[in-house]
Amino acid sequence: MSSAVETLFLFAVIWCLFWALTATRSRIVLAVMVALGVVHWILAARGVYTNTTTFPPPQALLLAPAVLALVITLIMPAGRRWLSGFDPLALVMLQVMRVPVEVTLHQAWLSGLVPQGMTYSGHDFDILSGISAAFMATWMLGKRPPGRAVQIGWNLACLVLLFIVVITAVLSIPSSIQRINFDHPNVLVTSAPYVLLPAVIVPAALWAHAASLVRLFAKDQR
Repeated sequence: MSSAVETLFLFAVIWCLFWALTATRSRIVLAVMVALGVVHWILAARGVYTNTTTFPPPQALLLAPAVLALVITLIMPAGRRWLSGFDPLALVMLQVMRVPVEVTLHQAWLSGLVPQGMTYSGHDFDILSGISAAFMATWMLGKRPPGRAVQIGWNLACLVLLFIVVITAVLSIPSSIQRINFDHPNVLVTSAPYVLLPAVIVPAALWAHAASLVRLFAKDQR
């Protein structure tokens, strides 16, 4: 793809890291995110994620560790307390990154690197999450911010949109578990820098929604 698209994607990564740091106020979290990105970048450069026969598939390393870590964090009371302390506005601002990500995916489809179903030309409408995040953040800064029910509903709706594109992406990666889009597989995320999409951006979006919901439900219990 063009250098302009790559620059746009890297902007989304930087946006993600900045607002993750702002939300968590933790340099350790930022360091972990950067370290994961570097490790996956190196593995992608070495062709690890182009292996299409091994089971379990090496591509599972892109997302599974972050999901497992989130599940463990949610199970632990201390983990839930930690998540509930994240800055709510920063968590929403982080989600704006999904706009440049979706533009990148659309251009990747035009270049034959992802299936149409992973773009807003297909059945991926996750760009609405990024657009609505900008409006939600503005609303939260207003004199009459959205109520708890509105915020919960928004986070759940955005999670559904995220799950749709992630499931499509996972089942479309050339691997031992590929099940769909054999004619137009998802090869974008097997190379750098786009490996950062499943390795950093998607986990950050998932964690941000989880932290928001934990805070909102904890608030309801007080």
